[in-house]
Amino acid sequence: MSMRKMGWIGLFFSVSLLGQTLSLQDCLELAYRNNPDLVKSRYAVETAKIGIRQAFSSLSPGVSASASSSTSGPWISEYDPEWGWSMGGGINYTLYRPGLYSSIPLSINRKKLAEYAYLALKDQIRVLVEKYYYQILTSDTLIGVYKANIRLSEEQIRKMQLMVNLGLKRESDLLKSEVQRGSFEAQLVRELENRNSAVRGLNVLMGRDPEHPLELAFMAVDTISVPEWKDALELMRKHNPDLQRVRTQIEIQKFSLRIAQEAYLPSISGNYSYNRSGRTYDGGIMESDQIGIRVSLDIFDGFSRYLNVQREKVGLREAQLDYESTLRELEEALANQYNALETQNRLIQIHKTNLISAQKDLEVVTRQYAEGFSTILDLMDAQVSVLESQTNLLKDLYTRKLIESEIRRLIGKEEKL
Repeated sequence: MSMRKMGWIGLFFSVSLLGQTLSLQDCLELAYRNNPDLVKSRYAVETAKIGIRQAFSSLSPGVSASASSSTSGPWISEYDPEWGWSMGGGINYTLYRPGLYSSIPLSINRKKLAEYAYLALKDQIRVLVEKYYYQILTSDTLIGVYKANIRLSEEQIRKMQLMVNLGLKRESDLLKSEVQRGSFEAQLVRELENRNSAVRGLNVLMGRDPEHPLELAFMAVDTISVPEWKDALELMRKHNPDLQRVRTQIEIQKFSLRIAQEAYLPSISGNYSYNRSGRTYDGGIMESDQIGIRVSLDIFDGFSRYLNVQREKVGLREAQLDYESTLRELEEALANQYNALETQNRLIQIHKTNLISAQKDLEVVTRQYAEGFSTILDLMDAQVSVLESQTNLLKDLYTRKLIESEIRRLIGKEEKL
């Protein structure tokens, strides 16, 4: 698909989504089409494809043609003008020169390198989009929780005011309730700013204005799907684009070394030419053709070829070391993510249990406070405990989804450009 057609599709897609509630897939599609860094990476792939065609075009023969006409003229001669003409053509074909054939697999591997770089960047953008998406959903839910607690506090304050007026409660209880409401309002303000920051980040990733209004569709986050550790490790070694990129770089260095070594070999070319000429004064025509083979070999170039070979050998060893280092780093990162996933699973179970207990405790304390057996501090502590349990559980659920997203990035997967 041409870049122009992709641009029109992206524009249509963007316009069709204006003012709509976006799903995670909608956000990903917008980012894949409009993100400037990803667009530049696609250009790099297209450039690499052109490089392959250029490498193959070197195998084609060169064809040339010529034609001329001339006259001696009467300007400095007493004789009538004498016209002559000639035309000819030739074919030149390089049978072999250093790097002629090795440049083809080299250019193919460079295209693979550009594709792996594109896929790696695409996965990074996917992770960032999901991160902002989940952050916004987290903020939306927490904002709802904080607003609900503010409404509850306001209702509690109204009831408390009546009871204070009737002399059934102390004024200090009313003041403590107002302080708690202020605490909930401060949490709401901070969460609104967190949401606005995440919205700006997501809009930029999708190639839109940072302040563009954004509404996201809710999605369940209570389940995840990742392979077992050993399976994930094997998949990562096979499909991770960063690992494939450094592996391809090794192949590129091997071909670069081969081309440097081929510089010691001779160049061989063949050519054929044909020429036809004639004169107007006698009508004579002459024809000639020629076949030739040329072999050339550089005898000495000041050790330039030797130094090129040594440089490419160093580059090959460097690429191999880079592969080993990248593999170790990715294995460590994957192990850390699976450890973090196990930790999050335990924390989620703990916070689920805590939330159930906190809700039951709030019911008991609320009843006891109404009967005069508990203080306002006991009631506020119970309310805060419920809020903290809800917040911790929600954040852990979304954190686990982010870990799932990072595991998918590390594993890698084969995608079409």
